[in-house]
Amino acid sequence: MRCCNRSCSTAALSHAAFDTFRGTGSSRPTCSETAADRMGVCGGKTAKRQESRELRFTDGFHYSPLDSNDFDSQLSSSAESLDILQFAAPIFVAEEGEAFSVKVMRLGSLAGRVSCYFQTEASSAKAGMRFVHAEGEVVFEDGQFQQSVDIEILDSPTWSATLEFKVVLTAPMGCSLGKYLKVCRVKVLDRDSFPSSSYAETAALGPEAIEAINPAPLFLEFCQLMLRVPGNGWRFAVILLFDQFKNAYVWFMLVSSVYMVNVIFGDHSDELFIPQNPEKTAQLLGLMYIGLPLILHMWREAKTRMDIEGRCSFFLQTSLMRKYMNFSDDSRAAVTQHEVQKIVNKDAVELASSLNDVSSLLETLGKLVMLNYFAVSSDPGMLWAVITMPVVMTFWVLLRQVWLRKPEKDDAYKKEVSELVSAISEFYPLIAGYFQRPAMNERFAARVTKLSEVQEPLGIYDMRSEFFFTWLGPFFSGFYLCFYSPQVISGSLSLGTFLATISVFKEVSSNFADGFAMMKSVIAKFEPLLEVTVFLNRPTDVGDLKELVNGRILETGEQRKKLMHLSIPSNVGMVRTDMIPIRLDNLAFKLPSMHNDLFHGVNLSVEQGKLVALIGQHGSGKTKLIKMLASGIPPTSGKVLIPSHLRCLLVTHQVFLMYGSPLQNLFFGDPSAISHPEERHRLMWILDKLRMSRTRALAESEIEILQEPVSEEEGSEDGSCCCCCGSSQVAEASPPHARWTPPDGSARAKRVASALHGWQESLSFQEKAKLHIARALVMNPEIMILEKPLMNFDDRESELVFSILREFVSNRGVALSAENRDQRRPRTCFYSAEREEGQLDSHMPDVIWRSGDGTVVAELPVIPVPESKKGRKAKPMSSPKSSLSDGSP
Repeated sequence: MRCCNRSCSTAALSHAAFDTFRGTGSSRPTCSETAADRMGVCGGKTAKRQESRELRFTDGFHYSPLDSNDFDSQLSSSAESLDILQFAAPIFVAEEGEAFSVKVMRLGSLAGRVSCYFQTEASSAKAGMRFVHAEGEVVFEDGQFQQSVDIEILDSPTWSATLEFKVVLTAPMGCSLGKYLKVCRVKVLDRDSFPSSSYAETAALGPEAIEAINPAPLFLEFCQLMLRVPGNGWRFAVILLFDQFKNAYVWFMLVSSVYMVNVIFGDHSDELFIPQNPEKTAQLLGLMYIGLPLILHMWREAKTRMDIEGRCSFFLQTSLMRKYMNFSDDSRAAVTQHEVQKIVNKDAVELASSLNDVSSLLETLGKLVMLNYFAVSSDPGMLWAVITMPVVMTFWVLLRQVWLRKPEKDDAYKKEVSELVSAISEFYPLIAGYFQRPAMNERFAARVTKLSEVQEPLGIYDMRSEFFFTWLGPFFSGFYLCFYSPQVISGSLSLGTFLATISVFKEVSSNFADGFAMMKSVIAKFEPLLEVTVFLNRPTDVGDLKELVNGRILETGEQRKKLMHLSIPSNVGMVRTDMIPIRLDNLAFKLPSMHNDLFHGVNLSVEQGKLVALIGQHGSGKTKLIKMLASGIPPTSGKVLIPSHLRCLLVTHQVFLMYGSPLQNLFFGDPSAISHPEERHRLMWILDKLRMSRTRALAESEIEILQEPVSEEEGSEDGSCCCCCGSSQVAEASPPHARWTPPDGSARAKRVASALHGWQESLSFQEKAKLHIARALVMNPEIMILEKPLMNFDDRESELVFSILREFVSNRGVALSAENRDQRRPRTCFYSAEREEGQLDSHMPDVIWRSGDGTVVAELPVIPVPESKKGRKAKPMSSPKSSLSDGSP
């Protein structure tokens, strides 16, 4: 019953908000109704973790203003007065071989002793491989505002992409935990070069030096790296051992053929397995012919299940994407989207088969040794053939490059065809609108024709290269037949040995062909390996991020020390960290193509909780300054000093809608928040404020689908339920947001995709642009930085969006209760204005930063003069002095 009571209290809390907003039109569901809605056909632990269902009335979903930014405070009003423990930054960077610690900060009165527990959680970085699992208690004594939690980072000699793990705060005592920063991520920086540190000096010289590396030893280093992938070493050893079963089977076939001719069908009955019974012996041999292939098939299936190629492919593809997502701006600009797709989807998959190619080469070598040994042991006079065939093959391999001229490769022409297909698909409306479809068809036909012209000589070249291997076996077999058949006739050479030797010639020829094909496969991997090596050795911004995070934590700590002597009145509703300004210290930036700095010597400061407009002429550096505020690009010199614990979000002027559902787009910044009814209600409120009726209808439809009872089939897919009605067995608890974020390919995800198919095309461009901003408002960062946010809207919609940005700052979040404003962190908003005239007249910021003439200066906003008072002089809008000061408040 305890489970049901807890469910009812949660449901009552959720529906209390409904009653406040909807009036008296409908009755609230009873406790039993709510529980039944929540549980569906399941009970027990599964029902306990599912959220109560929202109710939809004729006028849509109902919601109410939220009491606080921290929804846990709704459960306990006393929690509002407690100090807050959270991490000092959302992301930390650790480096192999160095001492590392994460910082935990205390916000509030700092009075008394408080504590909480911490523990590490593995993510892409695994405990015992990249770090040592740690857990324990963090204690803050009276007046203490920061603590360190030491975590041991393991120094691995093996290259790895930038991996991450989490540190989580739990079980607060005498305090509460921060809503967002009770969890932090730790990036582990690996400075080793790919594929090993042997190429560190070469990798440091850049792509040109890497491309000049001898690919053969590079391939060996790469194979060693693949063997160090967890689980690959022993799998490869097992494959090498059991692959020799196929060679043993070939040995058995040769020996059995000699045995059948010479013993079973010959005159050596005394050597029969079953004495004096050739029929039984032949039957026994026949059973072995039947059974041994089955054993080989079982081994091939076991080898397939080991999937060493799939494991290598997973390692390479995930490493490539992790590396790419940590690229510096220069590294990202150096590769095109097509190149990234080719490296991830083609080159990585091709390289993943390297270990299989090596094992196949060793298997071929073992087979060659076995065949030659059989030939010599059966007839010592065949030693000449054993020596001659490899010599002839080697001679051919060395001279084929001279005799056969390799034609031009087709890779460049394939790329041209692929690029044109992508361009036609992306820009089809432009092509059709300008009546250029016939021209594009002609260009495509010309490129395909050129590709076929290049591929034809390549096919002829490959056919001629392989001819020698198919001809070698018949050549030696014919030679052997001509000169050794008289020995069979005379009886000096047994018929079985003669026939088996001819089979050996065929097998050796086929073996050489297989080995040559494997060698070609290995050599073909040299080019993609060099491309992957260049890609994975490009610079990342993780080192810069480490310096940025550590610098901001240090600066924030020093600022807090300075503020410790200040007494904050209880009715002010702020903590000392909220008094730390956002500063630009001696900031300068210079483009590589410019002789002079775009701006320099910029020293500005603004309080938290301000709406700041960046204005200036085109080319004056507004966009660069916006990106530096968001840590998107580093300044040439100077610093952007933002308190380390504030989350910064950059919203570009380009409108991006991710593949996925409307809710997945809107909750992209915090996917797990979708499981909270309060967050979904707040989302609806934000959509209403932005007048996004179409998006709201889509979101409501998706919520209806996701709230339908979980079927047994869907429950087995995501692990949310494994019980039938009346069964006492339940599945292991899945995350609270599991039903709201169905895995890709699940039945529920397919239902959502089918029901909302083409939803993006149903939105107008302005609604898409507002969704781009609504996504940021849902995430609710402490600092929101927008690049030309109003350029995608007409005047009416610009007024609406600006009013929302004003609410974001003045109310410390959009769609939140004004009564609890002082209990939330200040919200600061920076935005760049795409035009100065007319926009600032109607959109009045708190602070103006004007860029131009190589610097950025602060100005007081000017109150616009009404039409009836044009004769009067405009006066500056009052603004706190600290918002324009260069020092600390």
